[in-house]
Amino acid sequence: MAIEHPISPDAVRFEIARLRWANALMRAANKALEKGDNAALADMGFSIEHVDELQKNGGFPSTSISNNTRMITYLRSSQSLYHRSQQILNC
Repeated sequence: MAIEHPISPDAVRFEIARLRWANALMRAANKALEKGDNAALADMGFSIEHVDELQKNGGFPSTSISNNTRMITYLRSSQSLYHRSQQILNC
């Protein structure tokens, strides 16, 4: 039988924020790559080597952003379930 270890609500909120930030960064980087704006990429904190790698590979793959979005959705739903279970236990 599997034992579930609850994750703190703060940790879930932090992970959601981290994933949202990562998605925003990847989208902004992909837009800068499309424009050839290496200065914007440098401002985002990417090294010259990383910019070269991104240019070579066509930017961040959409699957990375999609996977993060799915994880955000999952974490939000698990957070809702946690809150509902706490409400039931507190009745």
